[in-house]
Amino acid sequence: MAARSRKPVNEPDDPHGLIGQVLAMGADFPGPAGDILLSWLLDLKDRTEPSTAAANLIARHGLAGPPFPPGPLGELIRLLHETARHSPERLQDRVLRRRGGRRGRGRT
Repeated sequence: MAARSRKPVNEPDDPHGLIGQVLAMGADFPGPAGDILLSWLLDLKDRTEPSTAAANLIARHGLAGPPFPPGPLGELIRLLHETARHSPERLQDRVLRRRGGRRGRGRT
């Protein structure tokens, strides 16, 4: 019987295989989910849009929407669903809409 490699698959949606590794752990994943999501987002860099990558991972791994499983794994799946819902246009609109400080108040 051949041993399976533990080397992560280098795919654009999960460059270092981090999400795949966590999903393989299942209920044994101890968390924290937010740290994993942040690491995954940093790994994406400019390779692909996070919302698209999250949607692709949800489809590829069959991660159903609410109700999410309990515990840290369910929290990670929920965070992936939230990431998939936020398009870059919506985020850009939010940033451009609000201007703080003196610039936001206009000249008086």
